[in-house]
Amino acid sequence: MASPQENPIETPRLLLLSVTEAALEADRAGQGLGDALGATVPSTWPPQFWDQKAIDYLQRRIQQSPHYLGWCRYIALKQPTAPPVLIGGCGCTQSPETLEEVEIGYSMLREFRRQGYVTEALNALVPWVFTHSPVYSVCAQTYPHLAASIGVLRKCGFILD
Repeated sequence: MASPQENPIETPRLLLLSVTEAALEADRAGQGLGDALGATVPSTWPPQFWDQKAIDYLQRRIQQSPHYLGWCRYIALKQPTAPPVLIGGCGCTQSPETLEEVEIGYSMLREFRRQGYVTEALNALVPWVFTHSPVYSVCAQTYPHLAASIGVLRKCGFILD
């Protein structure tokens, strides 16, 4: 099976690309992210909950476990003309090679919310996660006050408890 880095996930409107160390470094520096991704980065980047703490976490994970690279993905909007636009991110919190339950997370720029992008991304990501043994369950966490996030999870078939 090819690594997740080699196989982006495509949907009718999105291309989910694996985050790279170069992209994380550019994001941390606040410059060069568009070049690292081959995408346009809106001036409103980053989305809510995508902060230096999240970048540091991913970099540590990749440095400690290089096979983790590829499980966290950026979402780029596919447009009829190039380059795509970076609109948010989704991915696994851990690589699923040895996990039975995988947690996913997501965050979208405000101007791209309520347009079905997160639902579309998760409806592509979750089946992809299940192709990796020994995964039998996918979970997600959100805050009780984020009604839109709860709605996305429900649309994607998650059971809230």
